[in-house]
Amino acid sequence: KQWYQRRVRANHVYFLSLVNAEKCTRKCMKNIFGEPLQLPLWVIKDFKSREPYSFLQYSYYKTERLAAALEAARVHLKYNPDSDMMQKNVRYYSSVAEDISLPHEQLDSSETFKLGMQKYSGGEYSISTHLFNLSLSLYMTEIGRCKTLCETGFDQYINRKIPNLEDTNTFYEQFVKLYHTVMECRYKCVYKFDKKIESTEDYLPRLLNYLQFSAYQNGDKAYAAQIARAYLHIKPGDQTMTNNLNIFLRTLGKSPDDLTHLHAFVDQNSLDMEVLSAIVGKKEMRKRLKDKQKYVLGDMGLVSDLKPNSQILWTNSY
Repeated sequence: KQWYQRRVRANHVYFLSLVNAEKCTRKCMKNIFGEPLQLPLWVIKDFKSREPYSFLQYSYYKTERLAAALEAARVHLKYNPDSDMMQKNVRYYSSVAEDISLPHEQLDSSETFKLGMQKYSGGEYSISTHLFNLSLSLYMTEIGRCKTLCETGFDQYINRKIPNLEDTNTFYEQFVKLYHTVMECRYKCVYKFDKKIESTEDYLPRLLNYLQFSAYQNGDKAYAAQIARAYLHIKPGDQTMTNNLNIFLRTLGKSPDDLTHLHAFVDQNSLDMEVLSAIVGKKEMRKRLKDKQKYVLGDMGLVSDLKPNSQILWTNSY
């Protein structure tokens, strides 16, 4: 009985500390940012689907700015590919307007990555290194934003508040279900780009693979070594990347510092996976990772297309 009472008291002290920490954080945020803006879910959903561009393209059309209307319609169609109306609008604008590029939206990480691959294939290593760097920065920002949405109670993949919990008998069951739901949401964030690049391997290792090779070709061996080491932090033991790193270090004659922010980012993703594995079980996680490899969307032909030189190799071990 005494043991049970001590356990109950310890639990109460723990959750009381969570409540106090939450109150303190909320108070600080209110003092700094003011009252939070509560947006209806339909507003969040419409902006996620770029619905405002539907109105924008029509406004451009009415003011006879057809090139701008074309670009706005393309943005809307990108996020709503099944829209017959917007498909017709794009065809019409394309037939009557000059096709120019207007900065309606900043490119996301995967789009910047694809531009980098194009420049790399053309041997423009300075530009490709810049684009891959930008893609990496955007990737870390977008994943961080996605995870923040999970933690603040919104899952952008299902467009609704979380959790959607069934009635349970105990508080602890509800608490674990809530934590499980949030971790599932964070898990989806990490793999949000995998399908966008039309490849069977994970997005981040693929991006780092291009970046280390491009940086080396651009003459930045120190940065190439740092990226290669970050890659090995994700996939330790990769023989090709290990060989590349050894070549970089021999050429430099010293070992550059690690990119600590990138290593910390990788560690956080690994921790999320570890926590989710503890919740759903290792067997279930192995099944998920195995099923993920079934998303065969086409072979990019890495070695033949990218023409790596005789020393620095393009790792293709995943």
